[in-house]
Amino acid sequence: MTQLDYDLTMVELICYPDVKLESKLGIDNAIANGDRDQRFDLFNLKCNPDATKQESKSLLAIVYSEIQKAKGELNATETIS
Repeated sequence: MTQLDYDLTMVELICYPDVKLESKLGIDNAIANGDRDQRFDLFNLKCNPDATKQESKSLLAIVYSEIQKAKGELNATETIS
């Protein structure tokens, strides 16, 4: 991931739940699949955004991955429809 990807994912996390559908689904999945500490860290990151720290980048990478999965699932659903 580039720093731009981290920054854009941070913006989506800050603006959640008022984001695109695939971003909302991805963030929801990251929250649902994370353990208690990861959920707390995501909330803390939303309240105190910093996309440059290594701990933040690992959380943002998880969220980014979930957003990409959700985007792929939505695209597959639209193709079938």
